[in-house]
Amino acid sequence: MQNWYGNQRGAFDLTEEYTVAQLRDLVYREFLELFEGDRAAAEQWLSSPIKVLGDRNPASLMETKAGVQKIRSLLRKWGEGAVS
Repeated sequence: MQNWYGNQRGAFDLTEEYTVAQLRDLVYREFLELFEGDRAAAEQWLSSPIKVLGDRNPASLMETKAGVQKIRSLLRKWGEGAVS
């Protein structure tokens, strides 16, 4: 599971880093559910440019709490059918 967001450590304090790590794990479980457990498809999605993210790949946003929350919001909208 760690390969999609890497092992880089940002300039967070420990509490912030732990929160980001928890959110990453939550997001990963959420999009695995959307991809019906297909890890390969989920990994591909994470590394692909997404138009609504300004043509950035989701993995590039997973280093900050704000970025992870942006991905969660996108996944929630996608799950509700608001984006395709």
